[in-house]
Amino acid sequence: MKSEIIFSGIGGQGTILMGKMACSAAAKKGLNVTLAPSYGQEKRGGRASCQVVISEEIGSPVISEADTILVMDEKSFDDYENHVKAGGTFIINTSMIDKKCSRTDINVIEIPFTEIATELGSAKSANMVAFGAVVKSLSIISVEDGEEAIRAKMKPELVDMNIKAFEAGYNFK
Repeated sequence: MKSEIIFSGIGGQGTILMGKMACSAAAKKGLNVTLAPSYGQEKRGGRASCQVVISEEIGSPVISEADTILVMDEKSFDDYENHVKAGGTFIINTSMIDKKCSRTDINVIEIPFTEIATELGSAKSANMVAFGAVVKSLSIISVEDGEEAIRAKMKPELVDMNIKAFEAGYNFK
C-alpha cells in the first residue's frame, strides 16, 4: 500500500498545513510518511506546495506522478494537470480556477472551496474544505483520522469551524 499526494497553491492557502495533517493522521496509524514542502521566496502569495508519500514501507519521497493532486490556484493547475497517475484523482479549487481538465483517464473533482467555507462562516477555512475532499479520495485516512489531525493542529477556538469545513469538503456531492 502506497499513496502519493501533492498539495499545491499560493502561500497562505494552507497547502503545507494540509500535507502535515495528512502525514500526522497516517503516522498515528503506524504508516511511514514523508513530507517534502516547497516554498516560494515571498512571505505570502508565492508558490507553496508539498509532496506527501504514505506507505507501509519506507521509500523515496520524490513524486513524478501522484495518485491524488489538489490544486488551489491556476498556476498549480497548469503545473500539475499532467502529473496525476492514470486512474488517479485531480481535485480542483473552482473558487480560483476557471479552467477545465482535458484528461479523461483520471477522476476530476471540482469544488468551490472558498464559497463553501464562506457559507459556513469563514473563508479562511477553505483549506479545510479542501483537506476533506483529499481525505475522501484516500482509502488510508478516515474521516475520524482527519478530524483528529485538525484537533491536534488547530487552536481550540478554531477546531469546530474547521471540522465543519472539513466535513463539508468530505461530503461534497
